[in-house]
Amino acid sequence: MTMKQILALALFVALTSAGMNGGILDKLSIDARLGYIVGGMLPTHLDNKIRHINNFDLGLNFAVSIEADMPLNTRWGLHSGLRYELDGMDVDSRVKNYDIEVVRGSESLDGIFNGNVRIKSTQRRITLPIQANYYCSPQLQLRGGVFLGWLTNRRFWGWAYDGYLREGTPVGPKIEMGREPGERGDFDFDKDMRHMQWGIDAGVDWHFHPRWGMFAELTYGLSGLFKSGFHSVETLRPMYGTLGVMYRFK
Repeated sequence: MTMKQILALALFVALTSAGMNGGILDKLSIDARLGYIVGGMLPTHLDNKIRHINNFDLGLNFAVSIEADMPLNTRWGLHSGLRYELDGMDVDSRVKNYDIEVVRGSESLDGIFNGNVRIKSTQRRITLPIQANYYCSPQLQLRGGVFLGWLTNRRFWGWAYDGYLREGTPVGPKIEMGREPGERGDFDFDKDMRHMQWGIDAGVDWHFHPRWGMFAELTYGLSGLFKSGFHSVETLRPMYGTLGVMYRFK
């Protein structure tokens, strides 16, 4: 089942439920949200392969959404909605024994790299969160659950430079990598990225005014950034936090 089919099914179920019980719509609280995203794509295992971060640039990352709460009782409720998220990163790091596949000039090289790697990535994603709410008070609530995301646009590219690659194995032939195009090892893995992502997220909402509030959210992708079987760079997972404001119009 594709992400579009899942979203259509979720919308159909919601509309059908509302039609069966008109009182549901009266209970809903609906918010418009705008948030700034901090984070990026991190290795599954934060080991000593990444020795130093030379530079990390987040860029303009944001999320806009329409989200709804449906109380089940005085303490518990359900939370869902639709989000449009734009996030990316530009990170330059020094690595050791880093698995990578690159192109230098007309050569395709695969092996273990020691030196510097620059990675650029951008993602535009439509996300469906499905969460449980816990109401600490009328102003404060905690949320937690899962998310499904569909990438409408995806980019992942960069280069390995100022180092050397051991082709095939850590003791394979040594190939020097320079800094300039043609000397460095370039990569572009746009087509290897997943269209669909899923994972877990948790958040907190604080309403300091009947209409206005603030929220914070942490998201961790369980699906990984790339398709199954991809091995050209270290396994990466989306991990980011969002901080923003919300306006309640119902």
